[in-house]
Amino acid sequence: MKLATFRVNTAIGQFDRFGLVLLDGSAADVVTSSRNGAGWIVDVNAAYAGFAADFGKLNPRARADAFCPADLNACVTIYGPSLDPLIEMSAWLEERWDAITAAMLKGPSNELIAHRLDQVVLRPPIRVPVLRDFAAFEDHLQVTFGKMGLKIPPEWYDRPIAFKGNPTSLVAHDEPVRWPQYTQKLDYELELAAVVGLTARDVDLSQAGKHILGYTLLNDFSARDTQRVEMAMSTGPYKGKDFAWGLGPWIVTPDEFGEVASKMMRVSVNGEVWAESTPGAMQWTFAEMISYTSQDETINVGDVFGSGTVNKGCGFEIDRWVRPGDVVEIEAEKIGVLRNQILPSKDRAVAWRRSSKP
Repeated sequence: MKLATFRVNTAIGQFDRFGLVLLDGSAADVVTSSRNGAGWIVDVNAAYAGFAADFGKLNPRARADAFCPADLNACVTIYGPSLDPLIEMSAWLEERWDAITAAMLKGPSNELIAHRLDQVVLRPPIRVPVLRDFAAFEDHLQVTFGKMGLKIPPEWYDRPIAFKGNPTSLVAHDEPVRWPQYTQKLDYELELAAVVGLTARDVDLSQAGKHILGYTLLNDFSARDTQRVEMAMSTGPYKGKDFAWGLGPWIVTPDEFGEVASKMMRVSVNGEVWAESTPGAMQWTFAEMISYTSQDETINVGDVFGSGTVNKGCGFEIDRWVRPGDVVEIEAEKIGVLRNQILPSKDRAVAWRRSSKP
């Protein structure tokens, strides 16, 4: 399944809704259909209300709000990664699909159950309490550390280590990213991410995979010159990272996504392919990241675990740099495409420094 959050406009304002994405074409067409917005998005809450009404249940709207909330975080909190209501109504959706897509069958409040994907605005697929970004791919680190005259520290081979990003800076598919006013070297990073679907604390590795809701794309936009200055303090990145984190376009459940290592991934800028990659073996798997992190710490529904950049997955590694106006697309087999345009920086810089210091 492909799980998303989308925005609808109503007479009383905008609302974000939990959606189930059904792309046009076959499994081989996922990337193309994703890029073109070719498919449907089912309003899961409206569908459950319609499902209940179709079977003559009392109070179908109240049932849907209670048992299948319109918010993905809320629904996952109730059911975990299994998302039982989607399984419960899957046969009904298939049977009634023609009537639903023709708008002949609607929810009990006359709401549409399904929308064409290119007619809605996608949001980051889930609300993220904590974003952790790891570094799982040795080949990428060997190249980037080597370009800086460094070697991979031995600690990297000993345990999974991450830094935390600002989850309020998430940007969705087709949402623009403004060039930070304080950088001359803006970069992208092609990453996979695991999204947590079940609260975890002190979880052994053998059980950690059960806590994964699914996988999505993560674009760790980076101000490289600023990042390098900040890393000199050995405190981790700050303004070099937290202006924008691309996440989306949706979350693909583990049964549909499969293994990480062999997935074809790609970066395109303005339609030109800049890099292609298959991630290969991870030094630390997502399950290991979750288990290690869960030691004496609670991991919550919606937490994101970034894989770190795959090989050839950033401009710094291949010495190519984006510019204002560029459209950056990162993609992965089975998931689709996450696209963002880079807008010029603001005309006025923030005057943050004192004119004189003691």
